[in-house]
Amino acid sequence: MKHIRHFALLCVLLTPSAWAIDIYEDASSYGYDLKQEQEDEIFFYEGRFVDFSLRLGSRTFTQGLGLHFGTGFQFGGSMTYFFTRRFGLELAIDDSMHQFLIDGVSGWATLLDVLLRGKYYFLSDAYSKALLFANPHIFVGGGQFIRTKWLDDVPAKTKDNGFGFDFGAGFEVPIKERQVFLGVEASYQLIFFQDESDKTDEGAPLNGDAVSLLGKLTYSF
Repeated sequence: MKHIRHFALLCVLLTPSAWAIDIYEDASSYGYDLKQEQEDEIFFYEGRFVDFSLRLGSRTFTQGLGLHFGTGFQFGGSMTYFFTRRFGLELAIDDSMHQFLIDGVSGWATLLDVLLRGKYYFLSDAYSKALLFANPHIFVGGGQFIRTKWLDDVPAKTKDNGFGFDFGAGFEVPIKERQVFLGVEASYQLIFFQDESDKTDEGAPLNGDAVSLLGKLTYSF
């Protein structure tokens, strides 16, 4: 009898129905979020993975720096890597040139920034089609700002740098679906220069931050 019972148990274990698994079974039965699964599929088939952008615009200064430094032409580029349809990490490099007049002495200055920032895109069925079409987004980050100055009648240059934060918003309108975009971004750059608490010989303050307005052309992979 003992051997018969063992043989019967072996027959049950070898029966295909005992081990059959429905590969099309609802993923939620395994604890996987179906909404997240759908979001992943949309990102894979319709999302943007890497963006390369060229940027042109202008940069100006606030407070004391705004009294001494004029608005200047700004140009640069950026690369954005997307982790989801909504969030990406961007490396941006921009440079701008400004004419200045401090205590009657004139010259030129450039401001180069190297920034790493996170970007969040607003995507929801609750928004209008026009708003979704414009790809509205916000961003925040930080990095290094390098300022180079030289006087009109002196060839020598002076350089200083400071850490800063950058935050702003923008939009991107597709001119070729999911591939080429035209956009605009505005940002406020909170910069901590070493001399921001100083004053000129005539008592003019040297504090202030920067404001940028950029148009950009983006190619997306």
